[in-house]
Amino acid sequence: GVRAIVVITAGFAEVGGDGRTRQQELADTVRGYGMRMVGPNCMGLLNTDPDIRLNATFTPVVPPRGRVALSSQSGALGLAILEWARRTHLGFSTFVSVGNKADVSTNDLLEYWEDDEATGVILLYLESFGNPRRFARIARRVSRSKPIVAMKAGRTLAGKRAAGSHTAALASNDVAVDALFRQSGVIRAETLNEMFDLAATLGNQPLPRGRRIAVITNAGGPGILCADGCEAGGLVLPE
Repeated sequence: GVRAIVVITAGFAEVGGDGRTRQQELADTVRGYGMRMVGPNCMGLLNTDPDIRLNATFTPVVPPRGRVALSSQSGALGLAILEWARRTHLGFSTFVSVGNKADVSTNDLLEYWEDDEATGVILLYLESFGNPRRFARIARRVSRSKPIVAMKAGRTLAGKRAAGSHTAALASNDVAVDALFRQSGVIRAETLNEMFDLAATLGNQPLPRGRRIAVITNAGGPGILCADGCEAGGLVLPE
């Protein structure tokens, strides 16, 4: 009668060799029984719904109830975001540490959150794309109604090597990632602080109704920086 499992154990595809074989055998067993699996090599998942109150992680940090959802390929980074959310009182609906993504993927979660009335903003920490075309198709549809903020790690050669040993992430060209996000309507965060700021803004403010932006400033420098940011983000400033 078990429908889903969470595997926090490491030592699978991220270590290469026999680990990849073990992960494939695990995934085949899970699918053979008609189950879904989060992980392996993950921190678990969390749901703040008062009727559920699920903390299937190994952290005591639980953010307040809210409309932000987070998928993270890094358990430690996910924990840092949850701790920040608790300190700043930013509410979360769900958190899923996907780890190696042997079964349940970011794409699966995007489809779930698309129909989840409790979720209004989606945060993603990504080290790899399992199926970039499917991601683009789903994200383009979801981002029309719910903003998606993504932070993609592994931008440099050293970072790509580190990601491969962390969650068996496959390398991706950063220029292609930028294009993918832009075409899909995904907001890219360059740093954790930027992701925090975007989450706080989008989590507490309604979505703008259009792409027309006006900047009112009492100093030239900040106005220029704001104009640069708007154009880089694909927004339109008036003449």
